[in-house]
Amino acid sequence: MAHAQCETCGNIYEKAFHVSLDGQTHVFDCFECAIEALAPRCTHCHLRVIGHGVEKRGAIYCCRHCADATDVMPMRERLDTQASGRVST
Repeated sequence: MAHAQCETCGNIYEKAFHVSLDGQTHVFDCFECAIEALAPRCTHCHLRVIGHGVEKRGAIYCCRHCADATDVMPMRERLDTQASGRVST
């Protein structure tokens, strides 16, 4: 059996495996190296997304919490109408 070299760590291993992604074939000696090379990172916390993850507005997140944490609420100035005597419009 031929030995192949892992493209992540460089280990030459007789039980290396191939992964095809987007028309390219990659060689790894373990799942850890494959994940490090191919799994996307969460846009919010930067952890590797190993499961399905969540996609929101074209970005990938590891979970709903991270996807929701990136929402930016529009800011508006709050006027204290009783203290100033003015009414905001």
